[in-house]
Amino acid sequence: MFIELSPREWSWAEVDPARHQFDSEAAAGVVRSLRPPRRVPRRPDVPAGDRRLHDRGCEEAERWADAMTAPWPSITAAGSPAGGGAHDEGDFDGGPVGSWCCPEDSVTTPDETLDRVIAALREWREWLEWLAAWFEEYPLDLAATDDQRILWDRTARTLILHVTDRTGCGSGWTGTAIKY
Repeated sequence: MFIELSPREWSWAEVDPARHQFDSEAAAGVVRSLRPPRRVPRRPDVPAGDRRLHDRGCEEAERWADAMTAPWPSITAAGSPAGGGAHDEGDFDGGPVGSWCCPEDSVTTPDETLDRVIAALREWREWLEWLAAWFEEYPLDLAATDDQRILWDRTARTLILHVTDRTGCGSGWTGTAIKY
């Protein structure tokens, strides 16, 4: 797992959708063209909770996810900064993405796994676009914080409520609320 791809490490300037064009179909094509998609590890046919599933998630599936994550700059070139965070207990938990959790749970069959990667990328972009629209609709002047206290309080409350709803209040949801 690459910590620099954690949403907590990015500034708004790095993820602002106004600065990064996004073509959903092009991004899907880029994801499928990368080398790791040709080698998606298969999930063992064992019941949930079986130690072999956990071991595979910590080893083989995690190595694949790391290899898949390494070329994110090329996906960024195709559109949006990618990454996001899973709702709860994923690679970067507490985020707005429900399509991807972690290698142990999300790496299944090759087609399903790649569909999840693409869906997570799209979900992350939708989240960023929602935030950008929110900030545009409710602009706040940092220099006038004292004069706009009620507006700031209401805006923060509404934004936090939306973040908790979108993230499901996972174990790290506060990092999403604090950062953006």
